Amino acid sequence: MKALLAVTLVLTAQVATPDLPTFEFENYDGRVVTNAVFEGKTTIVVPTYAKCVFACPLITLRLTQLDEALGAPADLQYLHLSIQPEEDAAEEILSHFGDHEIDATNDLRWLFVNAPGNDIRRFLDHTGIEIERTPVDGGDVIRHTIRVWVVGPDGQTVAAFDTYSWNDKEMRDAIHFSLD
Repeated sequence: MKALLAVTLVLTAQVATPDLPTFEFENYDGRVVTNAVFEGKTTIVVPTYAKCVFACPLITLRLTQLDEALGAPADLQYLHLSIQPEEDAAEEILSHFGDHEIDATNDLRWLFVNAPGNDIRRFLDHTGIEIERTPVDGGDVIRHTIRVWVVGPDGQTVAAFDTYSWNDKEMRDAIHFSLD
């Protein structure tokens, strides 16, 4: 089996971004997830990869810390979007969540969706997420744009950050704005 190393292209600061395109993906547990998932909840959306060894685990760690600091509100959910849909099987996804002490089978606020590669590619192209896969001895290096969206309960993008090291005050302000 090839070893994979994920590396990210990191930009900084909050960015303006259009609303997310219409989508229909499948959660790791088989549930269909569409834009309707946004209704009535604030959602943090992040393109990620379950086998990533650096940025994606760091983002999930930051999200769990944020969730804990906010008191795990029922109207805040997390939507991880696989950038490697052919490789992110349920076992890897559950392992990724388990590494962060997320019990996604009982805490349904944590989603990790997948879809056929072309569907994911259209979503990523629309949102400006770039993925570069470079073969190296023993596997591939995967580089991808980091982007974290805060989507309000009306499905409109409230904020977007092009970094896994977002400004905590800006992130909390965006979440609280959409929760209010």
